Amino acid sequence: MKLKTLLASMVAVVTFTACEDIFEGGSLQPDGSTPSLTINNPGKNQAITAAGGLRVNITAVDKDNVENLNFTLRGETAEKAVLNFSMQPGKRVVEFDTTVNVSGIAPGTYKLVVAATDKRTNLSTKEVTVNVK
Repeated sequence: MKLKTLLASMVAVVTFTACEDIFEGGSLQPDGSTPSLTINNPGKNQAITAAGGLRVNITAVDKDNVENLNFTLRGETAEKAVLNFSMQPGKRVVEFDTTVNVSGIAPGTYKLVVAATDKRTNLSTKEVTVNVK
């Protein structure tokens, strides 16, 4: 009988500790674990043509779900974005691959900034420089 009670207690402890939201009262406060974010494409200082577009390929992973991805393209000295779009995937693993039309953008050096926010509002940001020819 003691063995069954001990096993049942161990199962209960493992079950409840695996779900931290139970102990945190469902808190969605930032916990310091930022989403893992990788820009697979474009590469650093990659040259692109306005006619060919800008291929954007990213991977984002987070234990609390990636709730928002924001993409911003701006000139190196410009404060205003020349391109800005976002998506709300709501998944733990996000693979995103698209080609963005940049035909109206003047030749020059630009920074692509990608920001990922999880359900707890933890933020991760990566950037890469691209050269539009």
